Amino acid sequence: MILGPSLGQLGSIVGSRPWLWISMSLLVGAMSFTSLLLNPPKTEFGFELGYTTADAPSIMEMRAQRDFFTDGKEGNPWYQALFAEPRDSKKSMHEGKEYNELKAFYRRIKNLTIRYDETLGKDITYYDLCGSTCNLNELLFTTEEWSFFGMNYPITKLLSYVSNIGKHFYHVRTDNATGKLLNANKAMLVFMAFYQTKEVKSDLTLYEEVVQYAVDDYNSRGNSSLILTLHGERGMSGAVQQGMSHAFEYLGYGVALSVIILFGVLLFFSILFSQLTIFRIIFLWIGAMIVPLLAFITAFSIYNFLGYSITPLTIFTPFLALMHGFYTVIMLTHTWLSDSELRRDSRDEHLLEVFATCMPSLIVTSSPAAALIVCLVYPIANYAAVSFLMGLIMSFVIVFSVFFFSPAMLIICPAQDFTPLPTGNNKEVVKPTLKKVESLRDCYCEHVDRSKCVKIVAVVLVLILLVVPVYFGCTSVEGNLDYRQLLRPDNPRNYGVHLMSDVVWPTWFSIMFFVNKPPNFSNPKEYGRFKSMIAEIEEIDGKLPSDTDMVWINDFCRHTGTKPTDDALNMTQFKSFIEDFIYKSWKDGVKYEFINDTTPVITSMLHIVSFQGTKSLADKARLFEKCRAITNKYPEFKTTPFDTEIGFADIILQVPLVVAVIPLVSITTMFIVSTIIIGNLSVAILNFFFVGLLYASTIGTVSLLEINVNPFNAAFFLIIAAMSPSYTTHFCYYYQQAMRIKPRAAKRDRMNEMLRKCFFPCISSILCAFFVFLPCMFSDIDIFIAVAFTNIVFCILGVLIAFCAQVFLNMLPDMFTGTHWFCSPQS
Repeated sequence: MILGPSLGQLGSIVGSRPWLWISMSLLVGAMSFTSLLLNPPKTEFGFELGYTTADAPSIMEMRAQRDFFTDGKEGNPWYQALFAEPRDSKKSMHEGKEYNELKAFYRRIKNLTIRYDETLGKDITYYDLCGSTCNLNELLFTTEEWSFFGMNYPITKLLSYVSNIGKHFYHVRTDNATGKLLNANKAMLVFMAFYQTKEVKSDLTLYEEVVQYAVDDYNSRGNSSLILTLHGERGMSGAVQQGMSHAFEYLGYGVALSVIILFGVLLFFSILFSQLTIFRIIFLWIGAMIVPLLAFITAFSIYNFLGYSITPLTIFTPFLALMHGFYTVIMLTHTWLSDSELRRDSRDEHLLEVFATCMPSLIVTSSPAAALIVCLVYPIANYAAVSFLMGLIMSFVIVFSVFFFSPAMLIICPAQDFTPLPTGNNKEVVKPTLKKVESLRDCYCEHVDRSKCVKIVAVVLVLILLVVPVYFGCTSVEGNLDYRQLLRPDNPRNYGVHLMSDVVWPTWFSIMFFVNKPPNFSNPKEYGRFKSMIAEIEEIDGKLPSDTDMVWINDFCRHTGTKPTDDALNMTQFKSFIEDFIYKSWKDGVKYEFINDTTPVITSMLHIVSFQGTKSLADKARLFEKCRAITNKYPEFKTTPFDTEIGFADIILQVPLVVAVIPLVSITTMFIVSTIIIGNLSVAILNFFFVGLLYASTIGTVSLLEINVNPFNAAFFLIIAAMSPSYTTHFCYYYQQAMRIKPRAAKRDRMNEMLRKCFFPCISSILCAFFVFLPCMFSDIDIFIAVAFTNIVFCILGVLIAFCAQVFLNMLPDMFTGTHWFCSPQS
């Protein structure tokens, strides 16, 4: 109650000059909109930067990969995969016409003209872009040429040489006795390059487009033996954009539906209190819609002015403005109309009373804004930025509700300036609809106050929520993302994701270990430590046999007739090994220099290890963590594991902490503010408990239903945390306020007064929030379906927990919910 009088005075100031504050609000909105036109926001929809902490292991690991292949030059990796499968399912990709067509097609697309460079005076092809990675697939073709009696899988022996072809063939059938490859239903060829400039990046994107045209042309031929599938960044980006556009249509339907619900709410209020004509309702409805619009535009203009970009995390922030804005204006409208017939000396006095009545609890429900703004210091840049934007949005919702909607409401729905004091002869006129509502409210309050069954149900419900969604659900929260969740089911890019996620990863998932400071292989002690590290890696679940590892040491030992398990290696023979006709290909996998032209020093090397059973990004992330734990035990080798998804794996690993830390700060801030404003510790603790329970049970429930956290829905979980106080705070605040108004009020009367002031605003706000995302349940994009379902769970749990909060307030002794901060004396 500390802020009640002060906020009341603010209402009086606003009410005394309504047109001034409306004009100033519109001016601020116009200036914000103009700033966005003059300085258009940047978009960054990639996940390369800003989604992990600055010290995330993947940053160093990606740098190690780049440095190894570019000799320390700056650059970013680019990848592309070409899949092939025979049209005739009885044929195989490892031999015959199918293999020859794949080889010919591969040779052709590497020489396709990307564009003509006038400066260089020549056609640009893939060979001008790939650098040291041009020959990634050549070992397969060399192996096939030298395999006169067929290839074995996954290791093929060529005289004294050994070749690993496991990563190229999938859905294979082999001879159990000899290991000979009998049939391979799918084949994969990999393209990789590093780009330092936007021009090279543009050329690589254009190259993918050129290859896609070639793939489409090949597949359209009736006489071709293969079905080709290209999986690359450009194609996936376009498919994701198509999916987003489709989902945004449904989000638009949701906004329209919520706006219609808002109109229905205002119409219901007019019937309930027998006030407002249809024209007044329409004008008030328009004013209510302008509030979230002004709040978002102003907040986003500040966000943009400070240099922040539009990211996938900002997709849902306009809906925070919509939900919080509608919720705030509904509460203000209801408070204004419910007391509009009380005696007032002026309109601004009425607004003073409205602000003094409901604004303190609105401040509490908006208090997460302060925490979200402070979370700008969170160590993950993009989450900090979206948190800051959400804090600004919630702040400006309150600002424009006070300085735009409140004076607009005063003008559109003027209250009576004065009514005579009632005398004994006057009879209070009760409106028919309101009388029915009051009768139902009295019955409900009586039932809650006297029924033990109601109290038992509330306690049992809270215990169930604590045990099932909170304990079991929250402990099972996992970060994960399937790229198909972002695509429409009929998009052809789904098949490329399927091949990569369901075929390649589970069968042959390779992790590159870059050893940046290799041991002296001639030194038994140093080499022994290195072998210990490799032995620990061999023990990881899902590790394929060691003979499938791709490392120069295995071939070196074959060349020298020794074994990798020997105490030391005879490095004097390294020069003859690295210059061998076959083994010279290892020059791309080991960096070395010679002392006196005879003694080699290995400066860095690549060790490729393969696993099976990896089915998701979450599996990859767990596998990377195991690899890191091992390599960190041997710091002298400076070994870094790497895969093309390692950056996203770190994003997946860190996102669960985001949806725990920022909401915790937000809800804790709300508790501190509510303790101050409510003025009673017991009620504030009860509110804090139920707000935390609502958020935790929501995230726990959807986790039990196998909805994982990812960068796309993480921002929505932050929105849930920001909106959670709205479900219980008003009930706690008005229950406490009822005691201050009438110190000896019975519990039933306190509940009645509480519900009179906030039941309809709260339930109406929940309806508006519920319908915002409901249409997305019928979209084709899984990630938006998951968000819509999460919102439904949140609203349903919010209603249940709001009921429990009412019952628990009734169960608390009056001494703990009285007017004193902790314990009120009882007469």
